[in-house]
Amino acid sequence: MIDTQGMSFDLAVLEAIERHRTGWADAATRGLMDAGQPAATYVLAGLAALVFAWACRAWWAVAAAMVSSFVATGLAEWLKEVIGRPRPPADLALVPTDGAAFPSSIAALTAGAAVPLVLWGLRRADRVGRLVAGVLTIGTLAVGVSMTYLGAHWVTDVLAGWALGAGVGGAASWSSERLANRRTVIAGEPVA
Repeated sequence: MIDTQGMSFDLAVLEAIERHRTGWADAATRGLMDAGQPAATYVLAGLAALVFAWACRAWWAVAAAMVSSFVATGLAEWLKEVIGRPRPPADLALVPTDGAAFPSSIAALTAGAAVPLVLWGLRRADRVGRLVAGVLTIGTLAVGVSMTYLGAHWVTDVLAGWALGAGVGGAASWSSERLANRRTVIAGEPVA
């Protein structure tokens, strides 16, 4: 049995989810989780990122997204080992899970990848930028919510993963912009 003392919020959220699960939501969240499992998904996402970078001239933002997703995931995995918080109990979960839970590495990965591109989209301030920012925000939220819905993570695991990924993504975005501006100044081109 998992010691849930001090986790009343997490437990209350997961128990409420468990009481209100529906067949269509079960299928949708399992489908979202399964879509992210095969290694081919990462290859396709990488190719899509390169096409996006080329089409939108967003090389620095895409580079920041790729770096921050790896760094945020690595930090989350390390923190899981240090903290050692157990996953939700099997009677509240729809999917079997193992290992430590806090912070959610999938939440850190998605936020780390999304934040530099969301910031790029908001700075761009046009229809394409707003679309990119909106789609990535909704996608990141959907992944985190589905992990809680499935009982693979406590809600605070996901919130911590998002915070970690957003922080790393923001730092990567800031750094990539500084590098891009420095490169532009050195090349003698006007800074935008």
